[in-house]
Amino acid sequence: MAGGIFNPENDIWRLLGKLTDLIILSVFWLVCSLPVFTLGPATAALYHTVVRCIRGDDRSSWSLFFRTFRDNFKVGALATLAVLAAGGLLLLLHGLLYQLGSASRAGFVLYMGYTFLLLLPLGMACFLFPVLSRFTFGVAGLLSSCVRLAMAHLPSTLAVAVIFYLAQTVFLYLPVTMAVLPAVTALLHSLFLERIFAPYVRAQAGTEGNGGGEDQGL
Repeated sequence: MAGGIFNPENDIWRLLGKLTDLIILSVFWLVCSLPVFTLGPATAALYHTVVRCIRGDDRSSWSLFFRTFRDNFKVGALATLAVLAAGGLLLLLHGLLYQLGSASRAGFVLYMGYTFLLLLPLGMACFLFPVLSRFTFGVAGLLSSCVRLAMAHLPSTLAVAVIFYLAQTVFLYLPVTMAVLPAVTALLHSLFLERIFAPYVRAQAGTEGNGGGEDQGL
């Protein structure tokens, strides 16, 4: 019995290993995101590693994270700058509408409607770096492909946006959860995104098996 308990293949130890990975990967993500423009490649690395090592059985979580971070650094960083610029404009308009909403009932209705509509671009942004982690794209191709995917799978787009919003809310009230929240959010996102990615992953595998290139459109 003792041999079974201390066997590294025991379900309890495997579960503890995955829980430990959730914390370690969240810390890796935090550290690699500190320069801000590296949010994209860090998020791509986090998502890919969570799918392979937390949902799957790959045990090379540390090396996989940094390899994915390195491979997606250029496109991810440029895409991050584009997302930050667009996000800044959207938030600026949100602030202006908030002031308008404080002055009149009609303005408040407009503000609330705009706030709800922000879930759509937020959901699109949640697609970006998971897509980058699984497929090869330039910046323009990545952005356009994610817009198409997000619009084609609107319920999932709204779901990942809500998950992200709730994760942000949890962090604001309980900052200590940041030790595990990034990886948990990626894991929850993967429940929706992997189902969407599945046919494209199979198509890419088939193309590569027939001698095709790695750069596959969606």
